Amino acid sequence: MTAKHGVAEHHASAANHHEQAVRYHREASKHYQIGKDYAHAAHQALVAHGHTLQAIGHGDEARKYYAEHDGSASSKHPEPVSRLPAAALEIAGTTEGELSSAEHHAAAADHHERAARYHDEASRHWDAKDYALAAHDAEAAHGHAQHSVFHGDEAAKHHIEHYGKSGPTAEIS
Repeated sequence: MTAKHGVAEHHASAANHHEQAVRYHREASKHYQIGKDYAHAAHQALVAHGHTLQAIGHGDEARKYYAEHDGSASSKHPEPVSRLPAAALEIAGTTEGELSSAEHHAAAADHHERAARYHDEASRHWDAKDYALAAHDAEAAHGHAQHSVFHGDEAAKHHIEHYGKSGPTAEIS
């Protein structure tokens, strides 16, 4: 991350990386759903994780700019978003411990999609000089990014528990 990028560029980069992570999580989920090529699914998950880290890094850089505008921000949205409700982690009728690798990857992809949309909105609000709404959307994006990390981590744990010791392996060249 370089300080030469502006807020809008950081939001755009974060959104782009979230969108890439969506693609790789969906691919990993698909591989688990069809029950084949777990090594390739794990590779897709690893690439998604790299995009996740890039997205979070750009999001963090964008969020730094809001601190200097804290006092001048408009009050259209007075309540900052610090955490998403626990329900954001849930898939109807299941608990986190019951999700398969495919479901965790699908949930991670859903959170990445939401994070990308929030970064796009934050960028628009920043351009309109509505710093309170931009900061709110940046925080919401960060919350979704954290949830995507959670689901990616849980998918990795599930993979190791179910496929890592005796499942198919492949060398990545």
